[in-house]
Amino acid sequence: MSRRAVITGVGHTAFGRSTDRSVSELETEAALSAVEDAGVSPSEVDGLLSDPGAMQGVLDGITPHYLRLGAQLGLDPDYTGSEILGGAGSVAVVERAVLAIEAGLCTTCLCIYADSTTSVKSAYRYGRGDDAVYGFFGAVGLHALAARRHMHLYGTKPEQLGEVAIAARAHAARTPHAQKRRPIEMQEYLSSDPIVEPLRKLDCCLVSNGAAAVLVTTEERARDLRRPAVQILGHAQAHSLCTQAAPEHFERLPAARCGPRALGQAGLGPRDVDVALLYDCFTIVVLLQLEDYGFCKRGEAGPFVEGGRIAPGGELPVNPSGGLLAEGYGGGMLHVVEAVRQLRGEAGERQIPEASVALVSGHGLGMNTHATLVLGR
Repeated sequence: MSRRAVITGVGHTAFGRSTDRSVSELETEAALSAVEDAGVSPSEVDGLLSDPGAMQGVLDGITPHYLRLGAQLGLDPDYTGSEILGGAGSVAVVERAVLAIEAGLCTTCLCIYADSTTSVKSAYRYGRGDDAVYGFFGAVGLHALAARRHMHLYGTKPEQLGEVAIAARAHAARTPHAQKRRPIEMQEYLSSDPIVEPLRKLDCCLVSNGAAAVLVTTEERARDLRRPAVQILGHAQAHSLCTQAAPEHFERLPAARCGPRALGQAGLGPRDVDVALLYDCFTIVVLLQLEDYGFCKRGEAGPFVEGGRIAPGGELPVNPSGGLLAEGYGGGMLHVVEAVRQLRGEAGERQIPEASVALVSGHGLGMNTHATLVLGR
């Protein structure tokens, strides 16, 4: 492990409901954008890792995604693969790139998320195992159970979930490429349609077509590149594979295990984090992560987010680009991209002053998988 890995390039397409471009076109654009951002030649890329998203990774045949992707990019890498970890996949592929580079398996690794879920009907309405016979379908039903459990145990209020949705829109208002830039107020949140109680439409992330990419290379190579390298200070994963059979499955995420390990690896604690890029498929997941990462005590996330604490200008800015709730559904790779831009001081109006430490999380599948990155200048 003699070579230190760093992030040197990021890129993404527009995200939205447009169906006029194929997923191949989207991921090619994102890949070339990240390579150009770093200032390397495409011929230097000798590692390719992908988070293929729901449609390409789970529902779209048996051909490995990295095989199709490598062919369309014209790559013959020394190291390749795909991660099927749901929303944790994007952070996980960046972690895997770090391991591969530091082990000498490749030197310049392209990490890509792409999907086209709005082009396929019912992409996220699949049944949840045997419980589908009782009407248990989709990610929203699963996370509604977690929200109801949090309310039961700690008295969490709908308005506190609303604080997360409102903050996301306020951040997105400062993000030119965000899908949902119009701010919302609490009454609009409370009036939004119920999807699976207690979760409303505005508690749920967007469904988007798009692609995003991150380029990881060696610290030595990065010295000659055009952008300042972003340091990878710590990373870790943890998984809870027993799902509903685990007594605390709806109360405590695997983040409670991998978060302290990643921060500890960096020699940091929650108070050292300047900006948090928390996976926000649903508002309740933000509350759970604030507790599991140690930003507040268990059961106190509801009061913690009140008063704009995670909104622009707040004590702990969460998802300053708008996140999955307002920027666009980018698997989790857009969270990594935003962390890099914040640390490089390139976030424009939404820039967090003097941001030097960013925490990025990925959360996926049936609340089973979690991955954490700690990045620094």
